[in-house]
Amino acid sequence: MAATGDRITLADGGSVVVRDLTAADREGYIEAVGAMSDRSRYLRFASPKPALSDGEIDYLTRVDGVRHVALVALDGDHGAGVARYVVFAPGRAEVAIGLVDAWQGRGLGRILLARLIERARAAGDLQTLEAMTLAGNTGAQRLLRASGFTFDHHESPLIVLTLAL
Repeated sequence: MAATGDRITLADGGSVVVRDLTAADREGYIEAVGAMSDRSRYLRFASPKPALSDGEIDYLTRVDGVRHVALVALDGDHGAGVARYVVFAPGRAEVAIGLVDAWQGRGLGRILLARLIERARAAGDLQTLEAMTLAGNTGAQRLLRASGFTFDHHESPLIVLTLAL
């Protein structure tokens, strides 16, 4: 993963480079997902995921920058996290964030989500962002609520939070 983009320094002094994810990041994405704990992969993908299939990796790394936007945070040549949105209906997009365990709880998720929200607003054709998370994923819920998302409904075992843009 080439590290060109905006360098961000976190409150604890750690730093990452944030830029758009590209198809060239495929191998680094596989490495980063592999570096996540089983629990973190479960919380991110809402099911046990020892590994992602080739099709899933293709889908997650072949973004178009319009209907599927993804930002990657890099620690040198290693992925630290990804935030994305995917348009699923006119004016609506689903948000997802995944962080390698060593970067969780350090403010990186908040930074990536804020940048993703800015991108969604700048797109001009989105009215609502939606996030689905496991009901037990309190860390993700805190992050989403702190970023302005509010509870919308349950789709057991998931809850759905939304943000009006």
